Amino acid sequence: MMKRALTICGAVLTAVFALSTGAAGRTVQGGETQRTCTAEDVRNLRDFLLGKPCEEDLAGKPYDLNGDGKWNAADLTLMKREQLTAKDSSILVAYFSRTGNTEHIADTIIDLTGADCCVIEAAVPYTDDDIRYQDSECRANREQNDKTVRPEIARMPENLDSYDVIFLGYPIWWGEEPRIIDTFLESFDFSEKTVIPFCTSASSGIAASEKNIAALTEIGSLLPGKRFQGSASAADIRSWLDTLELPAQKIILEIGGTELTVTLADTQAAAELAEKLRDGSVTVMLNEYGGFEKVGDLPWTLTRSDVSTETVPGDLMLYQGSQITLFYNSNSWSYTALGRVTGMTQEALTALLGSGDVSAVLKPAH
Repeated sequence: MMKRALTICGAVLTAVFALSTGAAGRTVQGGETQRTCTAEDVRNLRDFLLGKPCEEDLAGKPYDLNGDGKWNAADLTLMKREQLTAKDSSILVAYFSRTGNTEHIADTIIDLTGADCCVIEAAVPYTDDDIRYQDSECRANREQNDKTVRPEIARMPENLDSYDVIFLGYPIWWGEEPRIIDTFLESFDFSEKTVIPFCTSASSGIAASEKNIAALTEIGSLLPGKRFQGSASAADIRSWLDTLELPAQKIILEIGGTELTVTLADTQAAAELAEKLRDGSVTVMLNEYGGFEKVGDLPWTLTRSDVSTETVPGDLMLYQGSQITLFYNSNSWSYTALGRVTGMTQEALTALLGSGDVSAVLKPAH
Protein backbone atom coordinates (compact mmCIF):
# COMPACT_ATOMS: atom_id res chain seq x y z
CA MET A 1 0.00 0.00 0.00
CA MET A 2 2.82 2.41 0.77
CA LYS A 3 4.58 3.37 -2.44
CA ARG A 4 7.19 5.96 -1.65
CA ALA A 5 10.34 6.13 -3.72
CA LEU A 6 13.40 7.28 -1.78
CA THR A 7 16.72 8.42 -3.19
CA ILE A 8 19.54 5.94 -2.63
CA CYS A 9 22.40 7.65 -0.85
CA GLY A 10 25.34 6.93 1.40
CA ALA A 11 23.15 7.06 4.50
CA VAL A 12 21.42 3.85 3.42
CA LEU A 13 24.46 1.84 4.46
CA THR A 14 23.94 3.01 8.05
CA ALA A 15 20.31 1.98 7.85
CA VAL A 16 21.26 -1.49 6.61
CA PHE A 17 23.69 -2.11 9.45
CA ALA A 18 21.09 -0.78 11.90
CA LEU A 19 18.71 -3.45 10.66
CA SER A 20 21.20 -6.14 11.67
CA THR A 21 20.80 -5.26 15.35
CA GLY A 22 17.37 -6.84 15.46
CA ALA A 23 15.20 -5.91 12.50
CA ALA A 24 11.68 -6.84 13.50
CA GLY A 25 8.78 -6.92 11.08
CA ARG A 26 6.60 -3.87 10.68
CA THR A 27 3.02 -3.67 9.41
CA VAL A 28 2.27 -0.66 7.24
CA GLN A 29 -1.08 1.15 7.25
CA GLY A 30 -3.64 -0.70 5.16
CA GLY A 31 -1.42 -3.73 4.76
CA GLU A 32 -1.57 -7.25 6.17
CA THR A 33 2.03 -8.37 5.56
CA GLN A 34 4.89 -7.85 7.95
CA ARG A 35 8.15 -7.15 6.15
CA THR A 36 10.89 -8.87 8.15
CA CYS A 37 14.61 -8.55 7.43
CA THR A 38 16.74 -11.34 8.90
CA ALA A 39 20.44 -11.13 9.70
CA GLU A 40 21.13 -13.22 6.60
CA ASP A 41 19.10 -10.77 4.51
CA VAL A 42 21.21 -7.90 5.82
CA ARG A 43 24.44 -9.74 5.03
CA ASN A 44 23.23 -10.37 1.49
CA LEU A 45 22.30 -6.74 1.05
CA ARG A 46 25.65 -5.66 2.43
CA ASP A 47 27.36 -7.85 -0.17
CA PHE A 48 25.22 -6.24 -2.87
CA LEU A 49 26.32 -2.79 -1.68
CA LEU A 50 29.95 -3.89 -1.83
CA GLY A 51 29.56 -5.35 -5.31
CA LYS A 52 29.95 -8.97 -4.18
CA PRO A 53 27.92 -11.71 -5.89
CA CYS A 54 24.91 -13.12 -4.03
CA GLU A 55 23.74 -16.58 -5.08
CA GLU A 56 20.77 -16.93 -2.75
CA ASP A 57 17.39 -17.10 -4.45
CA LEU A 58 15.32 -14.30 -2.90
CA ALA A 59 12.15 -15.00 -4.87
CA GLY A 60 9.09 -14.55 -2.69
CA LYS A 61 10.70 -12.15 -0.25
CA PRO A 62 8.32 -9.23 0.46
CA TYR A 63 11.05 -6.73 -0.40
CA ASP A 64 12.00 -8.38 -3.73
CA LEU A 65 10.05 -5.69 -5.57
CA ASN A 66 10.59 -6.82 -9.16
CA GLY A 67 10.43 -10.53 -8.42
CA ASP A 68 13.80 -11.37 -9.99
CA GLY A 69 15.08 -13.26 -6.95
CA LYS A 70 18.16 -11.06 -6.56
CA TRP A 71 19.25 -8.03 -4.62
CA ASN A 72 18.97 -4.84 -6.64
CA ALA A 73 18.45 -1.12 -6.24
CA ALA A 74 14.69 -1.61 -5.84
CA ASP A 75 15.21 -3.89 -2.83
CA LEU A 76 17.63 -1.37 -1.35
CA THR A 77 15.07 1.38 -1.77
CA LEU A 78 12.42 -0.55 0.13
CA MET A 79 14.69 -1.42 3.03
CA LYS A 80 15.80 2.21 3.28
CA ARG A 81 12.18 3.32 3.26
CA GLU A 82 11.22 0.89 6.00
CA GLN A 83 14.08 2.17 8.15
CA LEU A 84 13.06 5.80 7.66
CA THR A 85 9.34 5.33 8.19
CA ALA A 86 9.51 3.05 11.24
CA LYS A 87 8.63 5.87 13.60
CA ASP A 88 5.57 7.07 15.40
CA SER A 89 3.56 9.96 14.07
CA SER A 90 0.31 11.64 15.02
CA ILE A 91 -0.16 12.70 11.39
CA LEU A 92 -1.43 10.50 8.57
CA VAL A 93 -1.49 11.30 4.87
CA ALA A 94 -4.25 9.24 3.23
CA TYR A 95 -4.68 9.65 -0.50
CA PHE A 96 -6.14 8.24 -3.70
CA SER A 97 -4.14 8.80 -6.87
CA ARG A 98 -4.92 7.37 -10.29
CA THR A 99 -2.32 9.07 -12.49
CA GLY A 100 0.36 9.89 -9.92
CA ASN A 101 -0.31 13.62 -9.59
CA THR A 102 -1.89 13.39 -6.14
CA GLU A 103 0.74 10.86 -5.09
CA HIS A 104 3.45 13.44 -5.82
CA ILE A 105 1.79 16.00 -3.53
CA ALA A 106 1.18 13.37 -0.83
CA ASP A 107 4.78 12.18 -0.86
CA THR A 108 6.02 15.75 -0.47
CA ILE A 109 3.72 16.35 2.51
CA ILE A 110 5.00 13.12 4.06
CA ASP A 111 8.60 14.20 3.54
CA LEU A 112 7.97 17.64 5.05
CA THR A 113 5.94 16.50 8.06
CA GLY A 114 7.27 13.03 8.88
CA ALA A 115 3.69 11.73 8.58
CA ASP A 116 2.65 8.13 8.09
CA CYS A 117 1.15 7.11 4.76
CA CYS A 118 -2.02 5.30 3.71
CA VAL A 119 -2.68 4.77 0.01
CA ILE A 120 -6.37 4.40 -0.82
CA GLU A 121 -6.56 1.85 -3.63
CA ALA A 122 -9.69 0.53 -5.31
CA ALA A 123 -10.43 -3.18 -4.97
CA VAL A 124 -11.12 -3.06 -8.70
CA PRO A 125 -8.37 -0.74 -10.02
CA TYR A 126 -9.30 2.10 -12.34
CA THR A 127 -8.06 1.56 -15.89
CA ASP A 128 -7.36 4.23 -18.48
CA ASP A 129 -10.72 3.43 -20.08
CA ASP A 130 -12.43 3.88 -16.70
CA ILE A 131 -11.41 7.54 -16.60
CA ARG A 132 -11.91 8.34 -20.27
CA TYR A 133 -13.85 11.50 -19.54
CA GLN A 134 -15.15 11.98 -23.07
CA ASP A 135 -16.99 8.65 -22.77
CA SER A 136 -20.21 9.37 -20.90
CA GLU A 137 -20.54 5.68 -20.00
CA CYS A 138 -17.07 5.21 -18.54
CA ARG A 139 -16.84 3.99 -14.97
CA ALA A 140 -15.75 7.31 -13.46
CA ASN A 141 -18.60 9.16 -15.20
CA ARG A 142 -21.17 6.70 -13.92
CA GLU A 143 -19.81 6.85 -10.36
CA GLN A 144 -19.59 10.63 -10.22
CA ASN A 145 -23.17 10.94 -11.51
CA ASP A 146 -24.44 8.80 -8.61
CA LYS A 147 -23.66 10.18 -5.15
CA THR A 148 -24.65 6.88 -3.52
CA VAL A 149 -21.88 4.86 -5.17
CA ARG A 150 -19.20 3.65 -2.78
CA PRO A 151 -16.33 1.88 -4.59
CA GLU A 152 -14.73 -0.82 -2.47
CA ILE A 153 -11.26 -0.11 -1.09
CA ALA A 154 -8.72 -2.90 -1.60
CA ARG A 155 -7.26 -2.93 1.91
CA MET A 156 -8.39 -0.74 4.74
CA PRO A 157 -6.13 0.32 7.61
CA GLU A 158 -7.22 -1.39 10.82
CA ASN A 159 -8.06 1.91 12.48
CA LEU A 160 -7.04 5.55 12.66
CA ASP A 161 -7.12 5.87 16.45
CA SER A 162 -3.47 6.86 16.81
CA TYR A 163 -3.73 9.84 14.46
CA ASP A 164 -4.82 13.35 15.43
CA VAL A 165 -4.34 14.96 12.00
CA ILE A 166 -5.27 13.41 8.65
CA PHE A 167 -4.33 14.97 5.33
CA LEU A 168 -6.80 13.62 2.76
CA GLY A 169 -5.70 13.76 -0.86
CA TYR A 170 -7.48 13.07 -4.14
CA PRO A 171 -7.79 14.22 -7.75
CA ILE A 172 -10.81 16.29 -8.74
CA TRP A 173 -13.20 14.33 -10.94
CA TRP A 174 -15.97 16.40 -12.49
CA GLY A 175 -15.54 19.14 -9.91
CA GLU A 176 -15.77 16.81 -6.89
CA GLU A 177 -13.88 14.20 -4.91
CA PRO A 178 -13.91 10.66 -6.36
CA ARG A 179 -16.53 8.46 -4.73
CA ILE A 180 -13.84 6.19 -3.27
CA ILE A 181 -12.95 9.09 -0.95
CA ASP A 182 -16.54 8.96 0.32
CA THR A 183 -16.02 5.25 1.02
CA PHE A 184 -12.98 6.05 3.12
CA LEU A 185 -14.68 8.85 5.05
CA GLU A 186 -17.68 6.69 5.93
CA SER A 187 -15.48 3.84 7.15
CA PHE A 188 -13.94 5.56 10.18
CA ASP A 189 -14.77 7.90 13.04
CA PHE A 190 -13.41 11.39 12.33
CA SER A 191 -15.35 13.16 15.08
CA GLU A 192 -12.18 13.90 17.07
CA LYS A 193 -9.81 14.29 14.12
CA THR A 194 -8.45 17.29 12.28
CA VAL A 195 -8.94 16.63 8.56
CA ILE A 196 -7.13 18.66 5.91
CA PRO A 197 -8.15 18.04 2.28
CA PHE A 198 -5.79 18.58 -0.64
CA CYS A 199 -6.42 17.84 -4.28
CA THR A 200 -4.89 17.97 -7.74
CA SER A 201 -6.66 19.47 -10.72
CA ALA A 202 -5.81 21.28 -13.92
CA SER A 203 -8.48 23.92 -13.34
CA SER A 204 -11.35 22.90 -11.03
CA GLY A 205 -11.26 24.16 -7.45
CA ILE A 206 -11.52 22.29 -4.17
CA ALA A 207 -14.60 24.07 -2.78
CA ALA A 208 -17.27 21.59 -3.94
CA SER A 209 -15.38 18.61 -2.57
CA GLU A 210 -14.82 20.37 0.76
CA LYS A 211 -18.56 21.00 1.03
CA ASN A 212 -19.30 17.34 0.25
CA ILE A 213 -16.77 16.11 2.81
CA ALA A 214 -18.19 18.35 5.54
CA ALA A 215 -21.71 17.05 4.87
CA LEU A 216 -20.73 13.40 4.58
CA THR A 217 -19.53 12.63 8.10
CA GLU A 218 -18.87 14.28 11.47
CA ILE A 219 -15.38 15.75 11.57
CA GLY A 220 -13.76 17.27 14.64
CA SER A 221 -12.10 20.06 12.69
CA LEU A 222 -12.10 20.44 8.91
CA LEU A 223 -9.36 22.87 7.94
CA PRO A 224 -9.40 24.75 4.63
CA GLY A 225 -7.93 22.60 1.88
CA LYS A 226 -5.70 23.37 -1.08
CA ARG A 227 -5.76 22.62 -4.80
CA PHE A 228 -2.41 21.94 -6.46
CA GLN A 229 -1.19 21.40 -9.95
CA GLY A 230 0.29 17.93 -10.21
CA SER A 231 3.72 19.48 -10.76
CA ALA A 232 3.62 21.68 -7.65
CA SER A 233 7.03 22.23 -6.06
CA ALA A 234 8.05 21.33 -2.53
CA ALA A 235 8.40 25.05 -1.81
CA ASP A 236 4.76 25.63 -2.82
CA ILE A 237 3.58 22.79 -0.61
CA ARG A 238 5.71 23.94 2.31
CA SER A 239 4.28 27.45 2.01
CA TRP A 240 0.79 26.03 2.35
CA LEU A 241 1.73 23.82 5.30
CA ASP A 242 3.16 26.86 7.07
CA THR A 243 -0.26 28.55 6.95
CA LEU A 244 -2.05 25.69 8.72
CA GLU A 245 -2.91 25.95 12.39
CA LEU A 246 -2.42 22.32 13.35
CA PRO A 247 -3.34 20.99 16.80
CA ALA A 248 -0.55 21.22 19.33
CA GLN A 249 1.62 18.15 19.52
CA LYS A 250 1.70 16.07 22.68
CA ILE A 251 4.16 13.82 24.43
CA ILE A 252 3.89 11.61 27.50
CA LEU A 253 5.87 12.13 30.70
CA GLU A 254 5.71 8.97 32.82
CA ILE A 255 6.63 9.23 36.49
CA GLY A 256 6.20 6.36 38.93
CA GLY A 257 3.88 4.54 36.56
CA THR A 258 1.63 7.59 36.10
CA GLU A 259 1.45 9.00 32.58
CA LEU A 260 1.18 12.77 32.30
CA THR A 261 0.11 14.34 29.02
CA VAL A 262 2.27 17.27 27.98
CA THR A 263 0.92 19.68 25.36
CA LEU A 264 3.98 20.99 23.56
CA ALA A 265 4.73 24.67 23.12
CA ASP A 266 5.14 26.35 19.76
CA THR A 267 8.93 26.52 19.93
CA GLN A 268 11.73 25.02 17.88
CA ALA A 269 12.97 23.18 20.95
CA ALA A 270 9.60 21.53 21.52
CA ALA A 271 9.43 20.43 17.87
CA GLU A 272 12.94 18.99 18.14
CA LEU A 273 12.00 17.15 21.32
CA ALA A 274 8.98 15.55 19.64
CA GLU A 275 11.10 14.56 16.65
CA LYS A 276 13.79 12.95 18.79
CA LEU A 277 11.24 10.96 20.77
CA ARG A 278 10.02 9.37 17.54
CA ASP A 279 13.24 7.34 17.69
CA GLY A 280 12.29 5.96 21.09
CA SER A 281 11.59 6.80 24.71
CA VAL A 282 14.16 8.57 26.88
CA THR A 283 14.62 8.19 30.64
CA VAL A 284 15.76 11.28 32.56
CA MET A 285 16.63 11.51 36.25
CA LEU A 286 14.93 14.62 37.63
CA ASN A 287 16.67 16.08 40.65
CA GLU A 288 14.93 18.17 43.28
CA TYR A 289 15.86 21.85 43.20
CA GLY A 290 14.74 24.88 45.18
CA GLY A 291 11.44 23.51 46.40
CA PHE A 292 9.72 24.43 43.14
CA GLU A 293 11.13 22.23 40.34
CA LYS A 294 12.64 18.95 39.24
CA VAL A 295 15.50 19.27 36.76
CA GLY A 296 17.48 16.71 34.76
CA ASP A 297 19.94 16.36 31.89
CA LEU A 298 18.69 15.53 28.41
CA PRO A 299 20.81 13.27 26.17
CA TRP A 300 20.96 16.02 23.53
CA THR A 301 20.96 19.80 23.20
CA LEU A 302 17.87 21.56 21.85
CA THR A 303 17.59 24.96 20.19
CA ARG A 304 17.24 27.73 22.76
CA SER A 305 14.86 30.67 22.46
CA ASP A 306 15.02 31.84 26.06
CA VAL A 307 12.68 34.48 27.39
CA SER A 308 12.20 35.80 30.91
CA THR A 309 9.38 33.69 32.33
CA GLU A 310 7.43 33.38 35.53
CA THR A 311 6.58 29.70 35.58
CA VAL A 312 3.48 28.06 36.98
CA PRO A 313 2.98 24.50 38.21
CA GLY A 314 2.93 22.04 35.30
CA ASP A 315 5.30 24.03 33.06
CA LEU A 316 7.93 21.98 31.26
CA MET A 317 10.93 24.14 30.36
CA LEU A 318 14.31 23.89 28.68
CA TYR A 319 17.19 25.32 30.73
CA GLN A 320 20.55 26.17 29.13
CA GLY A 321 19.69 24.09 26.08
CA SER A 322 20.27 20.64 27.57
CA GLN A 323 18.29 20.41 30.81
CA ILE A 324 14.59 19.75 31.19
CA THR A 325 12.74 21.29 34.11
CA LEU A 326 9.31 20.34 35.42
CA PHE A 327 7.77 22.91 37.77
CA TYR A 328 5.45 22.02 40.63
CA ASN A 329 5.63 25.59 41.94
CA SER A 330 6.63 28.98 40.54
CA ASN A 331 9.94 30.57 39.66
CA SER A 332 11.15 33.50 37.55
CA TRP A 333 14.09 32.98 35.19
CA SER A 334 15.04 32.77 31.53
CA TYR A 335 13.76 29.56 29.90
CA THR A 336 12.68 28.09 26.58
CA ALA A 337 9.15 26.70 26.77
CA LEU A 338 8.75 23.01 25.95
CA GLY A 339 5.16 22.46 27.03
CA ARG A 340 2.72 22.12 29.87
CA VAL A 341 1.28 19.19 31.79
CA THR A 342 -2.49 19.11 31.35
CA GLY A 343 -5.22 17.52 33.44
CA MET A 344 -3.39 17.61 36.80
CA THR A 345 -3.74 20.01 39.71
CA GLN A 346 -0.75 21.48 41.53
CA GLU A 347 -1.57 19.39 44.59
CA ALA A 348 -1.68 16.16 42.58
CA LEU A 349 1.53 17.01 40.73
CA THR A 350 3.35 17.86 43.97
CA ALA A 351 2.22 14.59 45.54
CA LEU A 352 3.34 12.60 42.50
CA LEU A 353 6.80 14.19 42.39
CA GLY A 354 7.43 13.90 46.13
CA SER A 355 10.33 15.55 47.94
CA GLY A 356 13.30 13.77 46.36
CA ASP A 357 14.69 12.85 42.96
CA VAL A 358 12.45 10.99 40.51
CA SER A 359 12.95 9.04 37.30
CA ALA A 360 10.89 10.27 34.34
CA VAL A 361 10.31 8.63 30.97
CA LEU A 362 9.69 10.91 28.00
CA LYS A 363 7.88 9.19 25.15
CA PRO A 364 5.63 9.90 22.15
CA ALA A 365 1.94 10.33 22.80
CA HIS A 366 1.13 7.48 20.37
